[in-house]
Amino acid sequence: MYDLIVIGTGPGGYEAIMTALRLKLNIAVIEKNKLGGNCLNRACIPTKYYRAGSHFIDKLKKAEKYGVDLETKNISFKNAKLNKDQAIGFLRKSLSQLLKSKKTPVYKGIGKITGKNQVEITKEDGSKEMIEGRYILIATGSVPTSVGGITPDGEYVITTEDFMERLEEIPETLCVIGGGVAGCEIGYIASTYGSKVTIIEIKDRLLPIPSISLEVSRNLKRVMNKKGIDVRLNTYVKEYSVENSKVVLTLSDRSEITADKVLLSVGRKPNTSDIDQIGIEKDERGFIKVNDYLQTNFDNIFACGDVVNSPMLAHVASYEARVAIKNMFMEKKEKRDYSVLPWAIFTAFEIAHVGLTEDEAKEKGIQTVTGYYPYTYNEKAVDELESEGFVRLVFDKDSRKILGATVVGIEASEIIHVMAFALKKEMTANEIHDFIYFHPSLSEIFLSATYDVAVGKLF
Repeated sequence: MYDLIVIGTGPGGYEAIMTALRLKLNIAVIEKNKLGGNCLNRACIPTKYYRAGSHFIDKLKKAEKYGVDLETKNISFKNAKLNKDQAIGFLRKSLSQLLKSKKTPVYKGIGKITGKNQVEITKEDGSKEMIEGRYILIATGSVPTSVGGITPDGEYVITTEDFMERLEEIPETLCVIGGGVAGCEIGYIASTYGSKVTIIEIKDRLLPIPSISLEVSRNLKRVMNKKGIDVRLNTYVKEYSVENSKVVLTLSDRSEITADKVLLSVGRKPNTSDIDQIGIEKDERGFIKVNDYLQTNFDNIFACGDVVNSPMLAHVASYEARVAIKNMFMEKKEKRDYSVLPWAIFTAFEIAHVGLTEDEAKEKGIQTVTGYYPYTYNEKAVDELESEGFVRLVFDKDSRKILGATVVGIEASEIIHVMAFALKKEMTANEIHDFIYFHPSLSEIFLSATYDVAVGKLF
């Protein structure tokens, strides 16, 4: 009997494996597809690879400002995909070699929990094998959802996974249904690599998420429009058809769009439809019910990541896996805690956030003051020709303790951790302001953004 069976090797499964191996546990791994799961192969990593390429293409247009005369003759998405596949292949191979070196068995197939300590594996050839473990961790992730009768077919209507893993050539025209995180990220990538992009969003703004302020959404729409992306808000697809190898969409405003491909990006659902036959409790949407220790209704079966009703973020899955392993094998138990949870979006500019927005704070009855500073006047951003962006910090009006931070602009995903640490330590505006920041740096924008609150207004 194994100490632990891990079902799925995405961020949650991977982190569980790494932690368990360090604890010298005897583990087994089950993966139905490629090692690394959705994040490594079809989501987080390929998206950021293509986004890095897109940002580089945009940066090349500014080369003359550094005294470099360049001519971009060809932008090849096909070559980008080839090199993306090689980079991801290296990471996948590294994980495979590590598991082999640790003599950790990897069972290729679909795992189903058939007993409290039993998992049945259905292999590609249809054969079955049963393994047993003291503990089981479910980390099977999520799958794309569909909406309004629009069904992915892999050719004309594609998912985000199709785009990242299988798309060889960028389509001349692309219609993105859904202006959320993935829709905005892929819309920007496709546009930069040469596609004429239309984004259709049923709500009144891009990124219609409570933790994203209207200020951020408006800035993103402005930049997307500037890049030639057609953004249709308060709009949805009434019907569509495939005619002459094109997708024809009729929209709610009675307009019509013709595209080579449609990207369906309307969210994901937990991959739990056939995970067990022993009665693991799930909610009405298919999420596995867990307690604060990530334990299911079976005391030795835990779950983490997208199968749990928590933020669908790779780093959340990794964090939950660490918590789950501690609660399985360590004497001191730990409750999951999402109170300080930074996240970032990689679209026409980086967007990062931690904590509360002004609106969220007001909903909780908290009076706030804010500090603001644009990238325009940050010397490092100016040197990098990346002056598009801003920082907004939210503080409690009375205590002046930081409640939340939003960073829009270059390296937002990196410097947000400074504010995540400040939030964790309940720092005040004065404490953030009085810290000595290296100059020139992007991080010293936090010093500038705290002036009004910690010292006084200039104007």
